[in-house]
Amino acid sequence: MGEIVVVVGGQFGSEGKGEVAGWLAREAYKSGEDLIAVRVAGPNAGHTVSDPDRPGEQIALRQIPVAAVTHPDAQLVIAAGSEIDWAVLQGEIDMLEQEHDIEVQGRLLIDPAATMIDREHTLTEQEMATQGRSTGKGIGAARAARLMRRARTHGRGVVPGAGGVTAGIMRDELAKGAKVLVEGTQGYGLGLHTPYYPLTTSSDCRAIDFLAMAGLSPWGREVDRVTVWVVIRNWAIRIAGDSGPLADETSWEELGVEPEYTTVTKKVRRVGGFHGEVVRAAVLANGGPGDRVRVALTHLDHQFPMLADWEFSGRIGGDIETWLAERESEISSRISLVSIGPGQMVSRIGLNSYGK
Repeated sequence: MGEIVVVVGGQFGSEGKGEVAGWLAREAYKSGEDLIAVRVAGPNAGHTVSDPDRPGEQIALRQIPVAAVTHPDAQLVIAAGSEIDWAVLQGEIDMLEQEHDIEVQGRLLIDPAATMIDREHTLTEQEMATQGRSTGKGIGAARAARLMRRARTHGRGVVPGAGGVTAGIMRDELAKGAKVLVEGTQGYGLGLHTPYYPLTTSSDCRAIDFLAMAGLSPWGREVDRVTVWVVIRNWAIRIAGDSGPLADETSWEELGVEPEYTTVTKKVRRVGGFHGEVVRAAVLANGGPGDRVRVALTHLDHQFPMLADWEFSGRIGGDIETWLAERESEISSRISLVSIGPGQMVSRIGLNSYGK
């Protein structure tokens, strides 16, 4: 039996899920684990990952799992519950193979049931995009068409196999002891059925939702363990425009940090406080607190700029540890992993008692 690992967002998206998923995949590679990396949902969300073979270089992906970059042997899957923009997907394949010498096509599986995004879907969302309530990439419209049984699928309606093609492959590999890494998109606060509706995305954003999109059950007999990583950051952010409430909203200038731009729309992100309430709700919605629901905090170097020039000696301490402990108290969960810079992760597993 194998393990399923699901990476989800604990705020309003752009928490750093790509870096965490990439790090987990790299750890699996270093341990010699067979890995199937699964991307669910559509190209309205971009995940950025650090290239381990080119220090300081980051790659942004919208369709292909980030493990393509950090685990050279991983099987790559675009799941049945995904939406595909063919031009975006082909562009990513070409970029990875031609510019970064990363082989993709020979290890990429696309489920025939995945929904194809058409031009009409993109046009439908343009008005929402101008209001800051959508990325305008057509995902919501494609999902609506799917619900009305009008959408075109990658397999053009012919979907052989019981329970989905890629889901069956993943179950078989899990039964052999492989690990499946499911890379969720967006963040809990953007979930369709959260209190933040209607300023949300077009689906829910919990681990159970992403497993359903992948066609996997956490109760399958081939599954030995399910681990969920809820990714958060030091300051919660939202996309530009009328995108919804954001506690203690401020500006990048006031924080003394270079402005951040969204991967997809290239607009300056809104930035606010830590927003412990939404993180606590996200942990609960994903089955925590507990040992199988872990929290990863990114952008710690933004909170403590000295980390950017710090040669890590193996342990975080002092004011930084105090700050982390305060955040743990707010969310009633331990923070098991922190990032101190692009691709630089520090494990804190076992250093505190929250969630045990």
